Amino acid sequence: MTKINFLSPLKAFLLSATFLLVNITQLSAQSQQSNTTKIHFVQPILDRQPENRGAPRDRRGAGTRGDCPVSSVPNKPLIALVPLVSKTANQKQVTTGTDTTQYVLSLTTDKHPTFWFYVPYLPKNINSVKFVLLDEKKNSLTKEPIPITLSNTPGVIRISVPTTEKPLEIGQYYHWYFLIDCNPQSRSEDIAVEGLVQRIVLKDELTRRLQTATPIQQVALYAQAGIWQDALTILGELRARKSQDAALATDWKDLLESVGLEDISTEAIAPCCTL
Repeated sequence: MTKINFLSPLKAFLLSATFLLVNITQLSAQSQQSNTTKIHFVQPILDRQPENRGAPRDRRGAGTRGDCPVSSVPNKPLIALVPLVSKTANQKQVTTGTDTTQYVLSLTTDKHPTFWFYVPYLPKNINSVKFVLLDEKKNSLTKEPIPITLSNTPGVIRISVPTTEKPLEIGQYYHWYFLIDCNPQSRSEDIAVEGLVQRIVLKDELTRRLQTATPIQQVALYAQAGIWQDALTILGELRARKSQDAALATDWKDLLESVGLEDISTEAIAPCCTL
């Protein structure tokens, strides 16, 4: 007769516990590995290049700074938190590098996106702040320049296009301007940054992955897909709500450094602004 050996209850329990411990250890290791992966922005592939003529080239403020004393040390200019996109011989391929043709350009899926800026000036030294958004025919998307009241600067601020304004159309490039006036006697001395933004449609596969992703995983997915505005806004909102969270601070720093904005990667997000 064949002898059948059954596990004793104690051995069965120990075997199950060992199996469970191994799985928990593996899951923990995978989670730690995922959490320690740097968030890195990948330059996108554009279906259509913007026109060279008039395309913005510099994300740092231009204008006379004498009437707007910078309060940060070392001195930092007004900066738009936007990548510099370089154009190569391949009209569809966009890479980082030393190409002479660079655009201040970002992609979004949002009808009314949020824009981010580093403002180095104290509110008391500023006369007025405005945000302008133009379509490809130079028509204003808003009824008039959006007036903004700054507070709690210097720091990183966010400006959302009001949902009462016209939505961005898919595929069109929009030219935005962020203007700071410190001298009411001379508009020619405004300090300004400008850039382009294009609204796109998500690919089906990315949409599916985003539906089951955590907010920080969504940031990584958008960044990998080259959709800067969405990645930055999700992460920025998280960091604004949890300013003491070290992991979010690191993720924010990694994302900004991946587009060459390391000099403002540790600046605080200011509770600002009033539109």
